[in-house]
Amino acid sequence: MKLQSWIVIFAIIVIPIVLVMSLYMQVQINYINLQGNYDTVLNNATYDAIKAFQINELNSTTQNIAQEKIRDVEASVTTFYNSLATNFGQSGYSEEELQSFIPALVYTLYDGYYIYTKYNNVVTGETNNVIDVNLNSTESATGLKPYVYYSARYKQGTKDIIINYTLDNYITVFYKNGANDYQTYSGFLIDTSKTNAAGTTYDSISIESEDLAEFNRTADESNSTSQLNYTYFTNSNGRREKAYWDGSRWYKYNVDGTLNYVDENMRNQLGNTYQEDTSAQKYLQDAYTFTNNIRSILDGITLGDIVGVNKEDLGITGNVANQTLIDFGATDGTMLNTFNQHKQQVIRNSITTNLETTIAKFNENSTHPAKMPTLTENEWSMILSNTCLISFMQGQNIGNGYYMGYSIVTNNKNREFVDPKLIYILDKNNNQYHDVRHLTASLSGNIMGYRNTDFDAQSYVANDGTTKNYFPHGTATADYACIVTSSEITSSNGTNEVDTGAGNYTTDLDTILNSAPMNIRKAYYTALFRERCNSYKSLALS
Repeated sequence: MKLQSWIVIFAIIVIPIVLVMSLYMQVQINYINLQGNYDTVLNNATYDAIKAFQINELNSTTQNIAQEKIRDVEASVTTFYNSLATNFGQSGYSEEELQSFIPALVYTLYDGYYIYTKYNNVVTGETNNVIDVNLNSTESATGLKPYVYYSARYKQGTKDIIINYTLDNYITVFYKNGANDYQTYSGFLIDTSKTNAAGTTYDSISIESEDLAEFNRTADESNSTSQLNYTYFTNSNGRREKAYWDGSRWYKYNVDGTLNYVDENMRNQLGNTYQEDTSAQKYLQDAYTFTNNIRSILDGITLGDIVGVNKEDLGITGNVANQTLIDFGATDGTMLNTFNQHKQQVIRNSITTNLETTIAKFNENSTHPAKMPTLTENEWSMILSNTCLISFMQGQNIGNGYYMGYSIVTNNKNREFVDPKLIYILDKNNNQYHDVRHLTASLSGNIMGYRNTDFDAQSYVANDGTTKNYFPHGTATADYACIVTSSEITSSNGTNEVDTGAGNYTTDLDTILNSAPMNIRKAYYTALFRERCNSYKSLALS
């Protein structure tokens, strides 16, 4: 056979294959590009939603945070869909159409979570002042499901205990023994081997009263360059708020922004002369008392006493079931080790179980089937150590398959949860603040710890109706090497690493602090305890 014939045969065989492969590669490229574009749109919408939630929460003018959660979450959901609709506008998706591709939005908060999704249990009317609900309606609605607390139930003999957990060591306990009524207790758990009843020491660190000072709107309105002393007191609603000292008397700001010099509660607690803030000591005192009071109820409760859940899902098998929830007798700093691990398993299992049920129910009412993704351990670490938004978007046809994506964005600015990783150390002499993990920083002796939100701009409406901003710590600047780039943050193994957000070392903060200088540890723990003492608690029931 001539060479020309072989060439023709080769062309007949190879060219179709090349064309098919080229078409296949182009389809794959389009698929990957579309998937990347959808990931970007979903991430941006999730970020926009959590940002809206932050702004609404931090700028609230009331103290009824429990009811405000619903308002702020619903406003955040609206922002999420508006962002999606805007970014998908060129693709022809409307906001209503996009809802059919969103199986769930999960807002994990300080003591529980909301799920925004489709549901069938719709209100059909009202009879004799009783709301009629059809649990099996053929018509579905989209909205917030009831708030789910991070809770677990334990039974041992005649003891019946329900514990509502939080992202930190604050708990609410509902307890009954036999036929008695439930009693409620709320407070912070603390390792009592590390502190004393007076609240003056923690882990061999002296916790002292603080001389707190900052700028406020009064100073801003008067163009003052001086910081004003302040301390915390408990108002008539049981909430903690700031009282400022103007040199002769105390004053505070009401929730509507007006100034109030006359407050009997404030005067009774603070007197008529300036005094330093003792919130950190109060936190330790209250936590020490609460932990000892709750001991008679929780002492001896084991992980195997939990009821109403699949114990295997919580890792409670074999000898693990015999582990005590809290080792009250420990003197080596391990009293709450099992408690902390178990609490995270309870929260994780609750979110997973309800989300799987939600997605299954969503599929009954959707032409675009969704499925529960497998979250990585690093992603769970983010969820269990922060308030955040988990968004799911699934079902869009992107050529060679269907888009199945999700996004997780953390919320590091809120009024309830004091993130241990976001206590900054202010070097007053150099007017600069640092991440507490920046152990190589050269700090002066005049340092103090504050929450990250204390370095953000604060706004108020002036007498002339305009909105003005000021910074509580004036012109203090962030250290670039730790706040901006994280390049000099100390890891748990003692080296400096860039925080990639993977949770490789940020979760082991205690290990890092153990190698920190004593003055940094003192400033850090004093600030952490102060802020926890003064944060809002919706389940403060005792």
